[in-house]
Amino acid sequence: MMKRNVLVFLFAILASSVFALSKDSANAVTMVAYEQSWIDYNGTIALKNNTSEDIHNVAFVIKYLNMNGEPMDYKEYFYDIHIAPGMTKKLDIPAYEHGRHYHYYKTKDNIDNPAFKIDYELKGYNVEKEQVTELIDEDNGSSDLFPADSIFWILFILFFIGIYVGLYVLVAVLAKKRHRSEVIWLLLSFIATPVLIIIVLLCIGNDRNVENDYY
Repeated sequence: MMKRNVLVFLFAILASSVFALSKDSANAVTMVAYEQSWIDYNGTIALKNNTSEDIHNVAFVIKYLNMNGEPMDYKEYFYDIHIAPGMTKKLDIPAYEHGRHYHYYKTKDNIDNPAFKIDYELKGYNVEKEQVTELIDEDNGSSDLFPADSIFWILFILFFIGIYVGLYVLVAVLAKKRHRSEVIWLLLSFIATPVLIIIVLLCIGNDRNVENDYY
């Protein structure tokens, strides 16, 4: 019985140590303050190093909230920055909605511009840049190599190339149907444009003087 109580006690100590470790890791670099007025192009965030080691870089996410605490947007950040143990350092980041004159609710504003709150979340520190995407995407459950907008542009470019190549194919087809040399008219379409050559081929029609030979 006594041995069982000892094991339970040791397990409780171990569990509390693990919890404390994870909690300390999450609070290794905390946000002390944030400032952004409606005319600022950059917001200023103050980060504190709560560890016993030098901080060389930091990855974090800032969630932007309205005054009711509802999420409006979020942005991921990764910066090379040196923060000594126990010290605080300020860092400039792009201002949120500068064009719409947003300001941080704790920064004084006398013009009644829209205000916002923020929620800071540390994603990692003293990490390699290759790890940043994995750290930031772990909450979203996504590790896509191409974001949705990149896929859209890739498909758009492929679609545009397909149409462009198709115009040259159409030039060759029209030239052949009109008993004219596909090579010559393709060369002309490279010199001019395939659209112009297609119009010319449609206007001049078939070659009535030559039935079997191309010219």
